[in-house]
Amino acid sequence: MIVGSRSSFATFLSSTFALIVGGVAVLAACASDPAPATTCDSAKCAAGNTCLPLDGEMKCRKTCSSNADPATSCPFGYTCTDTGAESPFCIQNTAVGADGEPLKKKPSGQWGSKCQANLGIENPGCDGEQAFYCYAESPTDADAYCTRYECEADSDCGAGFWCGTVNRTPNAKTAKRKGFGEVQKVCLRRSYCSTCKVDLDCPPILGKTQHCVQDVDGAGFCAPECDGNASCPLEARCADPGIGAKVCYPRAQRCVGDGSLCSPCRADSDCSEGSVCTGGQYTTEKACTKKVDSCADCPKSIESPARDAIGCRSDDANEALPKNHCVGLYKLGKPSAPGQPQPYDIGCWTPDR
Repeated sequence: MIVGSRSSFATFLSSTFALIVGGVAVLAACASDPAPATTCDSAKCAAGNTCLPLDGEMKCRKTCSSNADPATSCPFGYTCTDTGAESPFCIQNTAVGADGEPLKKKPSGQWGSKCQANLGIENPGCDGEQAFYCYAESPTDADAYCTRYECEADSDCGAGFWCGTVNRTPNAKTAKRKGFGEVQKVCLRRSYCSTCKVDLDCPPILGKTQHCVQDVDGAGFCAPECDGNASCPLEARCADPGIGAKVCYPRAQRCVGDGSLCSPCRADSDCSEGSVCTGGQYTTEKACTKKVDSCADCPKSIESPARDAIGCRSDDANEALPKNHCVGLYKLGKPSAPGQPQPYDIGCWTPDR
C-alpha cells in the first residue's frame, strides 16, 4: 500500500507540477486542465457584433456575409472570413504601411482601383505612399488595377484578393517576356482559378456569381457561373462539378498541375525545373513546357490532353518560348490557301478552332 501510494503520488506530481530536470524547473502541463475561462456576452456587443471564437479567444466580432456588397461586407482593412464558426466575421488584414501601422483608407488608388497601364507600375493612379502599384499584363491592359506587391499570405491582401505568384514580365512596362524563371508575389483579384476555401472567398466578377469548387486533386479554386462554353475561358468548359450550378471548370481538371509538359500553370515556378509557363496569342490558357536537349527529343503527341501537334524552337528563343522547349499546339483556323501550312497557336487544353 505504501509503495502504491508513493507511486500514485509521484504520478500526480509529474502531471500537475514543475519537474526538476538537472536543477531546472520544467513545467509539465496536465492534459485534464480545462481551457482558460472566457467571458463574452453577445447581448453586450455593439450592434452587428456577436461573440465568436478565433485562435482560442472568444470576443465580440463584427459579422458579415460578403466581400463585395458594402451593406454586408467589412470595413476597410478587414476581410469577411468563414472560419466554420456560427457566422462569418471580419478579420483584420495584416497589410501595413512603412510605419508598421494598418493601411489608411483613401478615396481611390487602393485595392482594385483602375490605373492606366501605360503610365507604368509606379502609377499616378495608385496610392504610392502606401505601396500600391499598378498591376497589368501589358502596357495596353484595359483591366489594370492598383494593388500591392511582395505579399507573403492572403491576409496581406485586401478583401477579394489573394497572394499569388506571377511571372515578372510582361507587365505595365512591357508586353514582352524579358527573361524566364523570374517570378514575384502580388495581391491579385480573386477570379477564375484563384485559390479559395469557401464561396465567400470568391466575390462576383463582372457581375457573375463565383463559387469555390474543388479540382480533381481536392484543391479549391474560384469558378464563375456560366450558361455555356462560350462564356468561359477557352481552356475551360461550362459544367456542374456537383454543386448544383454550372461553372467554368478547367478542361485539365485542375488549375495547376504537376509541372510536366502541358500541365496548367500560373507562373514559371509551377513548372518542372528548367521549364516555363507560357501561353499563346489567342487564348488565356497557360501551360508548362518541357526543356529538352534538342527539339528532336520532343514527344510526337500527348495523350492527355489529346494533342498531335507539338511545337519547339531550335533557333534563338522568342518572347513566348525559349529555345529547345516542347509545347502543345492547337489548330488556329484553316490554312490560308490550299497547300499552305496549318496555322497553330500555343495551347494544350484550348480546343482546335
